[in-house]
Amino acid sequence: MFDLLRRSKLFRSLMAATAGFTFYGGWAFLINHDHGLMVALKAGATQGSYSFILTLCLSFFMEWLFQISNQPKWQFSLTLFTTCGLIYTTSWGVNALAGTPEILLTILPGAIISSLYTLSYTLALFKLQRG
Repeated sequence: MFDLLRRSKLFRSLMAATAGFTFYGGWAFLINHDHGLMVALKAGATQGSYSFILTLCLSFFMEWLFQISNQPKWQFSLTLFTTCGLIYTTSWGVNALAGTPEILLTILPGAIISSLYTLSYTLALFKLQRG
């Protein structure tokens, strides 16, 4: 039963999304705590919710991008750079709209980890494609 759930794209996405909410929301809360409890809660809720939604959708988006081309060089470049660009710009924008004071420090861990996640997922797609 667990193996079936582990192979489920939806299950993996939900687990990663929950971890993203907890980690990134907690980080945003901590980094903005010096600006007051309400600001920190708002930053934590903003970054946590954004991270949950982004992580949930990210794997489906990468799967789609990967299938656009059958050229390995383009599959890799398109999937990795488009996904990372989307992550960086939307994360900055969401936090700017929410009035998060320390935007760069708030999104930096997410940007680094999301980049590594995107790279790992893209490489895994290559392995799946090769059978």
